[in-house]
Amino acid sequence: MVSPTHAAPMAALYGVPMHEAIASGDVSKMIAIRDQALDYLAAASEIERLLPSLEKTMKAKGLPPQALYGISIQDAVARGDQAELSRLKAEVAYYSRLL
Repeated sequence: MVSPTHAAPMAALYGVPMHEAIASGDVSKMIAIRDQALDYLAAASEIERLLPSLEKTMKAKGLPPQALYGISIQDAVARGDQAELSRLKAEVAYYSRLL
């Protein structure tokens, strides 16, 4: 499990911060962004490993899986909520692998 001191960053890591760190030539910035990316990837694999167990437990308790409705997606697009769109895309990818 990823420890709280090595938790993934709350903001998604895009190429822009990595390019900026490289362009800055600042080694400390490069190391920091690299460490954040590695922590993020470690957390992502932990989440992917645990998500099926979470879904199974929720189903056993009678809770349906999260429904992906077009309205939710359209609403996130209309608001320009990139974090919500990323979350919805990850859900679609996860559920697609279950089929």
